[in-house]
Amino acid sequence: MIDIINFVRDFIRIDLFIGFGLYSIIFFVLNKTLKNNLFLKRFDDNTIKLVIRLGFVWISLWLLGLILYYFSLENQAERIKYLERLTGEYSYGIWAQPIFWFVLTQLYRITFFTKYLVNRLIISFLFVLTFERFIIIIVTIHRDYSPDNWSLFDDFDIDGMFLIQGLLAKILVVLMIFSLHHILIERIKLLKLKT
Repeated sequence: MIDIINFVRDFIRIDLFIGFGLYSIIFFVLNKTLKNNLFLKRFDDNTIKLVIRLGFVWISLWLLGLILYYFSLENQAERIKYLERLTGEYSYGIWAQPIFWFVLTQLYRITFFTKYLVNRLIISFLFVLTFERFIIIIVTIHRDYSPDNWSLFDDFDIDGMFLIQGLLAKILVVLMIFSLHHILIERIKLLKLKT
């Protein structure tokens, strides 16, 4: 059960929230080329509402995962240690990242963050940049690792075409989910108007 919750939570954060940034690029390009397109604006409004709602779903799944993990522990000593970790002296490290991500999704309620492409992309990038990755980057810069040492990651041998295919797949999945959400919202609105 915990694995399923973690999978759904990671799918929402990695695929949908980051995919929203990729979708934003497509939306702004289409919005600039197709002037006065009411459908695009309604679609984007529904997509933003979905991302805001997904922020609540994501934080709920994260909290549910904490609770289920607590009850999956076998003995009382492990449970006490887990509670101390959640509420202890350095517990801010556990709570800061999820609260930060939740706040990022709620920033889309503010028009300033939804109106401009740069703001959307920055928020989407912040979903990629976890606190652990941030610490790695800071330590790397602090220790003055120069660009000649950046070849350490050549062992992964990631092909550029593989990266492009992954991004295109992510965009397709995100557009499919956002389109289904938009269709459902519009159908519900039509049903309310008929009654």
